Amino acid sequence: MTENLGEFIGVGVGPGPSGMITVKGLNALLKADKVLVPRAKGAKESVALTCIKDIDVPKEKIEFLDYPMSNDETVLHSIYQEIAKKIISDLKRNLNLVYITIGDPYVYSTYTYTVHALKELIPEISITTYPGISSFQAIAAAMDFPLGIGKEKILILPCPETAEELKTHIENNDNIVLMKIGDRFDWVRKLLVDMNILANCVLGKRIGLDNEILTNDLMGLKVDEKPGYLSVLIIRSKPPVGRNGL
Repeated sequence: MTENLGEFIGVGVGPGPSGMITVKGLNALLKADKVLVPRAKGAKESVALTCIKDIDVPKEKIEFLDYPMSNDETVLHSIYQEIAKKIISDLKRNLNLVYITIGDPYVYSTYTYTVHALKELIPEISITTYPGISSFQAIAAAMDFPLGIGKEKILILPCPETAEELKTHIENNDNIVLMKIGDRFDWVRKLLVDMNILANCVLGKRIGLDNEILTNDLMGLKVDEKPGYLSVLIIRSKPPVGRNGL
């Protein structure tokens, strides 16, 4: 039987503007004893915290959780266990905790691994998660760009390592949400040109934040505007049509 613990709530704060958080998420945030804010180890700022800068959260309630930028599974597991133990320590003090994350908590987020670590330590722990608006949803809305029409297929994936693999995905799906592009953008753009579908694409970068980019002119991007962190490319394999085919 689980001992009496405080609440642990994950809140997706959306891709940028404070107004994109859900009502439930906002209410949880305002009632929290502590707001847990993930950030890259060594960084001075957190994008998630920037996303709620217009919400009145007392500074003394904010606690940063530093995550290493590493691919070493052993190191990562150790860090997540350490963070989970800190969280559980607060929950045992009956503190109500809200963990904020950009976009949606269960779409490519450190939140997923943190929850897993909590459940490893306390399998029966109660977790509440309030979803958030993902960057690709915000881009589609801002650009009037349908993500899926009728029975179209949508594939969300991190950018593959090769053009051949990405081409296969595009050929087998109607719409691709391409994330984590990084330094692969040049060959991705060339592939889209070769497939004659560049005009069917939109790019979003740092949605709702400083230096935001929203464009369907992928050839016109300057060097400093190319995708990096917080960038998403939406690809349609063919132009959108209505029910009457027009």
